[in-house]
Order: sequence, then C-alpha cells, then structure tokens
Amino acid sequence: MVLSALEGLWLGNSGILLDFISKKEHVALLADKPYVGNVYCSDGPELIPFFHEDLWQAASIPACMRDVGAVLVFGQAGSRMVAERLARRLSCPVHWIQSFPDESRVEPVADFVREQLRGCGWQVEQTIARIEPPAHEASFVAEWLERAGLGAGCRPVLAHPGSGGRRKIWPLRRWWSLVELLIEERRLPVVLTLGPADECLVDFAKGVRELGVHVLSGLSLPALSSFLASSRLYVGNDSGVSHLAAAVGAESVVIFGPTNPHVWAPVGPGVQVVRASWDERDSLDWSFAAPRSFLEEEVRAAVERALA
Repeated sequence: MVLSALEGLWLGNSGILLDFISKKEHVALLADKPYVGNVYCSDGPELIPFFHEDLWQAASIPACMRDVGAVLVFGQAGSRMVAERLARRLSCPVHWIQSFPDESRVEPVADFVREQLRGCGWQVEQTIARIEPPAHEASFVAEWLERAGLGAGCRPVLAHPGSGGRRKIWPLRRWWSLVELLIEERRLPVVLTLGPADECLVDFAKGVRELGVHVLSGLSLPALSSFLASSRLYVGNDSGVSHLAAAVGAESVVIFGPTNPHVWAPVGPGVQVVRASWDERDSLDWSFAAPRSFLEEEVRAAVERALA
C-alpha cells in the first residue's frame, strides 16, 4: 500500500537510493526497481535495544544507519518511540511515518503516507506502483500448470478466500457458489490459493477440490506475483494478496465487507471493488453448498465484466 508513495519519493528526488530494513521476501518483489539499495533483515538484533526503555541510550548505532541521509520509520504508535530514540542517537534526520490512518480519517493509505512524506520536506510524485514479477518465475508457473493438467499456457481464475482477519472473509458459502459458477457455467479453470495465515481454510480447500478446483499453497511472494500476473482473473477479499494482484496488473474483483475500501482498496486500472455485507459468524461456515442464487448480483456482475 505504501509502494506508490515510495516510488513517488524516488521520482521526486532524482538519484536517491532506498535501503530497506524489512522481510527480504517482501523486498524481493522490488528486485528490478532502480531505487533499491541494500536490504537488511528486519529480524536482526541491532534494533532490539531501541525498543527497550533503558538499553537504547548506550546501544551501538545500527551499522545500516551509520552513513545515510535520512531514516524513515514506518509503523503505528508503537514504532513512534523507536523513531524518537533513533533521532536522539543519529546525526541524520529521522522521521516517523504512520503507516495507515486512524479510524477518524477516511483517505487512501497511499495518499496518507504521501502527505506525511511531503510534510517532512520531500518532493513526492503522484503515481500508481507496478510490480514486475521476476522473469524466472514464469517457467515455474508454466511447469506447475502443466503438472496440474491445465496446460503451460493456461490462464486460470485465481481465487484467494483468505485474509489477515477472519471477519474480512467473504462467507465461504458464497465462495462455493462463485466457484460453481466459474467451473460449471463458464467452464473456466479455477486455482484457489492459500497463504501461511489460512489454516482455517484448509478443509474448505479440500471440499472445493470436488468441484474441480486446483489448490495452490506454500508459494513465495515472487512466485505468487507471477501466478497473479498470468491469471485471467483474480477474486479476493480485503487482503495483501489483493494489493499484490493489483500491483502486477491482474484483472481483479475485490470484495469488501466490514472494512472501508476508501481507505484500504487496492489501486490499479483493472481493479473492481465490490461492497457486500455479512455476519462475521458466517464467514467460515460452509456446512451446506449454497445455491447459485445466493451469490450477490454485484459480485456476479463484476466477475462477468472482468471476463468479458
């Protein structure tokens, strides 16, 4: 969600290089970006003392921050103290960037971050971020599709029913209805993806295999980005995978329930956002196969437009 702000920062400040302290798998998605410098693992020990009330004052300056022009600390309230402590120990400017707005503010996350960077004195261009999947992952996708019996050139529909919070999961009965529509009526191959936080969906994934769905799990983010880019359509909830789908340019239908798409919706030319409502107690219930009429007309219409 902040990638467009970071790219805007680079575009507005010619020649800067961005070092990242992050999960290396996340930064691997940016391997082709000219602004990516060094990448340091966020699980390293150097920053730990700066989270401690007393140890930070005598702690060694992290090596990755000893020769930089500025430090940007992204996070919510808990990271603000870390930024303030680093500012007292470093000779360069240190800025805390709140990673998403409080509930009282309704604005897109990227705009919220961009506004803060400009407030720090940086020139930040308005842009939509795009991620190019690593070229070597294309052969992996083709091989997987071939092994699945779909053919190396197949462009399946990718469905990702998971999300970072269960309340954001569009009810599984409705996912079942959608899968039936795609396979039985539209005669389209469907691949369901599961992430590391989707243990609650394993039984559902086994169930939809009976409909002919192929299940894909355990992928790295670069490999997943390649699958998304080669898909005919992606359908998902409010989730990180939906943002990745938009960033690689996939035709996408993203279903929002309790969260506000004006803040959290992914941005891209092929993205359709659909509002729906449900009782979160029903999210994981698929105790009976829902009739196709149970599928919201708005979701059906968005899928049909994307497939047209």
